[in-house]
Amino acid sequence: MARKSRTQLSAAPVAEGVRFTIGTATAFAVRRESKDIALRIRRERRPLVAMMGRTPFVRGMLRLTRSVFGLVDGISESGELEPQRIARGNRLERGIAELFRFHPESLVGFLSGVASILILVAGICALPLAVRTWILPNFELTAGWINAIMCFCRIVGAVLGVFLCTRLRVINRLCMYRGAINKVLNAYEARRRTPDIEETRAASRLYRRSDAAFLTVVLTASLIAFTMIRTFTLPIQILVRILIVFVAAGVVNEPIYLVERLGPANPLRFLRAPLMWLERMFVMEPHSQMVEVALCAFNAAKENNME
Repeated sequence: MARKSRTQLSAAPVAEGVRFTIGTATAFAVRRESKDIALRIRRERRPLVAMMGRTPFVRGMLRLTRSVFGLVDGISESGELEPQRIARGNRLERGIAELFRFHPESLVGFLSGVASILILVAGICALPLAVRTWILPNFELTAGWINAIMCFCRIVGAVLGVFLCTRLRVINRLCMYRGAINKVLNAYEARRRTPDIEETRAASRLYRRSDAAFLTVVLTASLIAFTMIRTFTLPIQILVRILIVFVAAGVVNEPIYLVERLGPANPLRFLRAPLMWLERMFVMEPHSQMVEVALCAFNAAKENNME
């Protein structure tokens, strides 16, 4: 992939598969229960989105929106391809699923979603509350220091919560498919041609661009801003915080965008180290079958791109 190419390229893990978008083509590839790969191509031209993706600050807000809604769209679209069922559930989960007449995998996915929310709420809210209730009263601190410590605890709790969420069964599978995506991108960029399966398997699972790391930085910046900006009514507070998140995405994306584009020979590439550290939380080593699925989606999107 040429460094100066203006062709839009993005990818995300979906339900037991991968979505690759290259230019006007979006390819979904999933592993079915029969172990074969199901493929679906979607073509669409979005000149406004492409223009927004090249506009400073706006591209950060676009990246935030696409990272969140793109994952939901990808999982919904790939679900129609009947992906293989990995999460069978334990005896209790299978019993509950049989009682309410739905598949155990759906219950496992639902429980993983609920657990993720509870873990994040515990990290962002419960940890700071515990520190404020049981630790801070033992010290004589000013209001400014208390707010700073609470903000730090929220950030630590958020990062710890995200780390624990990636270890849940369903989310862990998505992280493994993210590793397969990164292997494809690294192998392709290293050779400037479509890699074969062996070259892709040997590539690194860490890629210079990480939407998950970007979202973590946006969350951290937003938590800091929440501490400094206060409102009096709940509706206004919710609206202001939504605006803060989008503004934070636009602002933090600019230095991240520059750092992500640094080449391997650039002396400033060490600036990418914090992002790579965050990337390690969200990327797991994939199985060989996952790499095959990711390579299939990449080749299909590349071949059907009309740009």
